[in-house]
Amino acid sequence: MYNVIALMGEAGSGKDRTMQAVLAADPTLHEIISCTTRPMRQGEAHGVNYFYYTPEQFGQKVLDGEMLECTVFNDWFYGTSYDSLRSDCPNIGVFNPDGIRAMSGMPDIDVTVYKVCCSDKTRLLRQLNRETNPDVDEIVRRYKTDKEDFFDLEFRYVEVENEDKEDLDLATNAILSQLGL
Repeated sequence: MYNVIALMGEAGSGKDRTMQAVLAADPTLHEIISCTTRPMRQGEAHGVNYFYYTPEQFGQKVLDGEMLECTVFNDWFYGTSYDSLRSDCPNIGVFNPDGIRAMSGMPDIDVTVYKVCCSDKTRLLRQLNRETNPDVDEIVRRYKTDKEDFFDLEFRYVEVENEDKEDLDLATNAILSQLGL
């Protein structure tokens, strides 16, 4: 049985930052590193932010049954391989709603979902400041897609705020306390 703490949220909500804060507060948790075919962003590294694969490599992992969940987003593949999980401790990772839906139906996965939230203004500023030359068209596209993807979610989740440092500390403590850690 795998215990998965799934963080989700709209682009720029601070999902990765929340995950890093939780991991820093409790290093016994295992960080799930997802796979993707999208290009690396500035400052990212293979095996640290994602495992970066060609579409052919990713497809082979799917065909070989190595993927826990996978999806296509903006013509890029994203997913989580079983070898990214550990059964001896809680796993924490960032997922989209489709990934959570896929995991929710699996008998060997116990998933707890947290939705990381903040204002649209904060999300926009974070996305603009993330890269030296941000792709504004991509940011706008993500906003529109997120409105559809996060509308009327049918599964259970706990909402945590991540507007500022104080919220991040509260979210971290809420996640750890709910897990009894």
